[in-house]
Amino acid sequence: MKLLLQYLKPYKWLVALSLLLAAINQCFSLLDPFFAGILFDKFITHPREVGFVNEQGTFIVTGIRTKTEFLWGILGMLGILIGVAMVSRIAKAFQDYFSSVVIQKFGAKMFTDGLAHSMKLPYQEFEDQRSGETLSILSKVRSDCEKFISAFINILFGVFVGLVFVIVFAFRIHWSVPLVYIGGAVILSVLISVLSKKIKVVQKTIVKETTMLAGTTTESLRNIELVKSLGLTGQEVSRLNKNTFKILGLEITKVKKLRSLSFIQGTFVNLLRQAIVFVLLLLIYDTLITPGEYISLLFYSFFIFGPIQEIGNIILSYREAEASLNNFDALMKKSPELEPANPKSLGSIKTLSFNKVSFKHKTASQKAIDEISFNANIGETIAFVGPSGSGKSTLMKLLVGLYRPQEGKILYNNLDETEIHFEDLRKQIGFVTQDTNLFSGTIKENLLFVNPGADDSLLTDVLKKASCTNLLARAEKGLDTMIGEGGLKLSGGEKQRLSIARALLRQPHLLLFDEATSALDSLTEEEITNTIRDISAGKEQITILIAHRLSTIMHADRIYVLEQGEVAETGTHEKLLEEKGLYYAMWRQQIGERKKLATV
Repeated sequence: MKLLLQYLKPYKWLVALSLLLAAINQCFSLLDPFFAGILFDKFITHPREVGFVNEQGTFIVTGIRTKTEFLWGILGMLGILIGVAMVSRIAKAFQDYFSSVVIQKFGAKMFTDGLAHSMKLPYQEFEDQRSGETLSILSKVRSDCEKFISAFINILFGVFVGLVFVIVFAFRIHWSVPLVYIGGAVILSVLISVLSKKIKVVQKTIVKETTMLAGTTTESLRNIELVKSLGLTGQEVSRLNKNTFKILGLEITKVKKLRSLSFIQGTFVNLLRQAIVFVLLLLIYDTLITPGEYISLLFYSFFIFGPIQEIGNIILSYREAEASLNNFDALMKKSPELEPANPKSLGSIKTLSFNKVSFKHKTASQKAIDEISFNANIGETIAFVGPSGSGKSTLMKLLVGLYRPQEGKILYNNLDETEIHFEDLRKQIGFVTQDTNLFSGTIKENLLFVNPGADDSLLTDVLKKASCTNLLARAEKGLDTMIGEGGLKLSGGEKQRLSIARALLRQPHLLLFDEATSALDSLTEEEITNTIRDISAGKEQITILIAHRLSTIMHADRIYVLEQGEVAETGTHEKLLEEKGLYYAMWRQQIGERKKLATV
């Protein structure tokens, strides 16, 4: 719970105010039975007589009360009871408001901190887990902690204040009464604590399984096109249901244990209340307390031990919050991307160098990239090609800082990447990937995602450069046309052109194309290739192409041919064909495939 207190610390005065109001609310609520007892002794047991009780417990009459005095007396007492209730309700209203403010601020702070930290984690962390799991951890810790804080302020703290109030009141009457209250509360708390330990184990497993289910469900919904296209809906539902029913079984086990706890707790509270009644009746017999004091103390037993029966639920919410906080703590302890303590100013990217860069994945037996070296200057277009598994995708992730080199150096403007702030670099990057990442919304919203300050004229300009004029002509509402999540309403070529337009909108100094045409048909590929060639011809940025299809990169100033993570060949398209090496073999193969397709 150290983490919980850490997040509550900024709101300590609001918490203190909420607890003060909870104490006022509880104390004035408990004054109601106190004054009710006085009313009973004065105006019910002796409506016509005025007097006092002596040390022997005998009522000594000192006068006769008239009906007018009786009426004014009971009206006065009822006025006091109304006033006490009003103060209690006002305190309760403000208590609820301030506690809600604390809870909402606390929850928002925890969620936003968790989200911000998650976004700063190295890319490899996201490769190793499902995206829905992180969201589940953040949502669950927020809801569980909010539930526990609310229960603590509104119930547990109130019970504590009430117990202190009743003990002081009871001790004033007779020393034996508070012992019953204290002893009962201690025994009940120990009993509940012991019984709730089994619930903690079950709850920890439930949180773990629920997090996993959130991840797999998000994954399935994200791949709904594949699931439905292959008729795997039933299979996928069955797979998800296995986890759902596993969680259901755990929840039922938890409910059984909770109901057992509730039964034992309720039975004990009832026995405790009867024990208090027994002690109070003995004290009445010995004339040590008055009937009114008996009424007050009897009401107090309901005030105290009624909420105590909720301790089982409070402990359960504590266990839930504890399990969720452990998951949150594990997330927050993950190391974020490394950033230099005193970063140097990068400025506009004009040069890029790889100096014997090597990288190996955690689970791999050999390096994905092995001592790669190259240089690129502003205005140049360079390309990397090679068969599957040659290291092209790893190279691209190294370029944008998703991976960090384990050996060698990457230099931007002759500055080592470890000396610069990566956000300065990434703000100058335009990135077009094989799997186009579009969002649910309009064409305009998808473009503004990378440059919120762009105006419509700039949007239109980049769409024209990306050859999106046909897309705009077909769009019913122009830039405000909805495209659906992931661009579901667009063709593959239209998605890719829109992705290129989005990359250009940043006016990048480093423009990256990662297999930008590999998923397209030959006609669309040719159109996109022409678009890329036109953009490269402007020589306004360093353009880097990663491709499997060689027709996409023929115009590049230099082509690097990768094989098993190493540079096998380097040169222009014509020079590499003359060498008749790996590039030539790949070219012959792809030309042959094109001829076969042309004859079909």
